[in-house]
Amino acid sequence: MDYPAINVKNVSFSYNSNPALQNLNFTIERNSFVSILGPNGAGKSTLVNLLSKVILPDKGEIFIEGKNIKELTHNEIAKKVAVVPQNTSLGFNFSVYETILMGRYPYLSRFKGEKPEDYNIVDEIMELTRTDIFKDKKYNELSGGEKQRVVIAQTLAQGSPVIILDEPTSHLDINFQIEFMELFNSLYKKQGKTIIGIFHDINLAIQYSEKIMFLKEGSIYCYGNVKDVLNRKNIMSVFKSDVYIGKNPFTGKLYVSPNFNLRYNFGKEKNEKEIKIHVIGGGGSASPILNMLNNSGYIVSTGVINNLDTDLYTAEQLGITFVNEAPFSPISREAQTRNVELIKNSDVVILPCIEFGNGNFLNLIAVDEAINSGKKVIIVESADISLRDHTGGDAAKLYEKIKVKGAFILKSNDEILNVLQNGEKGK
Repeated sequence: MDYPAINVKNVSFSYNSNPALQNLNFTIERNSFVSILGPNGAGKSTLVNLLSKVILPDKGEIFIEGKNIKELTHNEIAKKVAVVPQNTSLGFNFSVYETILMGRYPYLSRFKGEKPEDYNIVDEIMELTRTDIFKDKKYNELSGGEKQRVVIAQTLAQGSPVIILDEPTSHLDINFQIEFMELFNSLYKKQGKTIIGIFHDINLAIQYSEKIMFLKEGSIYCYGNVKDVLNRKNIMSVFKSDVYIGKNPFTGKLYVSPNFNLRYNFGKEKNEKEIKIHVIGGGGSASPILNMLNNSGYIVSTGVINNLDTDLYTAEQLGITFVNEAPFSPISREAQTRNVELIKNSDVVILPCIEFGNGNFLNLIAVDEAINSGKKVIIVESADISLRDHTGGDAAKLYEKIKVKGAFILKSNDEILNVLQNGEKGK
C-alpha cells in the first residue's frame, strides 16, 4: 500500500497547561512541496518538533509513511525525516567535512564506522551545496551563512525521503537563498523528495510550494493548493495585515506585498466610502490603481478586461466588480453594455496609461461618453498616446478630444489620490 508521507490525526500538544497545537488533522502526500505559514506563536516550530519526534503529542497520532511515529526509534525516524533547523549552533567545533559526515549517523552500526558509500554520498552533497571549498575549515570559523550551508548539507547527507525546512534560508544571502530553494525544488521534482517548509517569507514559499497550510493560534486555518488558499481574506485573518496579491510578470506566479491604509475623498462632496470609481482596465495597467483605490476606501469597479489579464486577477483578489471578455477577443456588445452601466453608476472614471487596439477601442468610446455625460474623468498619461495607439490613429484622435473636454491629465498614478482628495490637480 502506498502510504502518504505524513498523516496527522487529531493531534494536540500543550506546554504545561498552555495549548500550542489543537486538533490537527492533515495529510501530506509523497513527492510534494508544502509550506506551513503563520505568525509567531502559531505553533509552526512545535509542529516541526512533533513531525521529527523531538516531542510526542499529548493526544492523537502521527504516521510517517504509514508507520506510527511512536513505534519508530530515533534512527528509524532520521532515515525517514531530516530537518534543516533555524539554529546553526552545533555546540562542537569539528571540521566542515566531519560535520557533514555526521549526517550519515542513522546508517552506522554500533561497532562499525563509515563505509565507502557514506564518504561518496558526502562528497556529492558537498559539491552540490558548494561546501567543499571550505571542507577543512573548523565549523566555528565559518560565517553565519556558511554555517547554514553546512547544516543543509548535513541534512541532505541523511538521504531521508522527507525533508523539513525550518526557516532554512534565514542566514543566507539572497543569491544562496535562491540557489538552495532551487536545490530543494530539484529534490522534490527530480528525486521524489517530500519537502515541508516553514517560512516567514511568504513570497519565497509561494514560488516553490505546491500546497500551503496556514496556522493560526495553534489550529489549521486553511490548507490546500496555493491558488485556492492564498488570498487577501485569508492573509488578513491569519496575519492581521492587509496585502495586495498580484502575479509576477516574469514567473506568472503570485506575489504578496503590503497595503498601506490611507483614506481620501473627492473634495468635500461625499464621504470616501460613498464615492464610486470606475477604472478602465487592460494589460495590467489598472492593477496598481485598483489596489490603491480599494485600499483607500473607495467603491471601485473595472472593465472591460480580457480573461487571463493581470487586471482581472487583481479585481478578483480585491473583490472588485468587473466586466470581462474572452481572452484575445474584442469587446462584445454585451460586455460594453455592462461596462457603460458601471460607468453610469460611478462618480469618477479613470483611464490608466493603457494600449489601444481595435479589440478594446470601445473602452475609449465609453470614456468619451462618460465625459460627455458630465462624469469626472481622470487620465493618466505617463506615455504619449501615439506610442500606445494601434488603431491607425483613431484612438489618438478620440483620446485628444477627450482631453480637451475637461479631463484631469496626470503624469503618474501617484497623483490620483491627490486629485480625489482635493478635487483638482495640485491643490
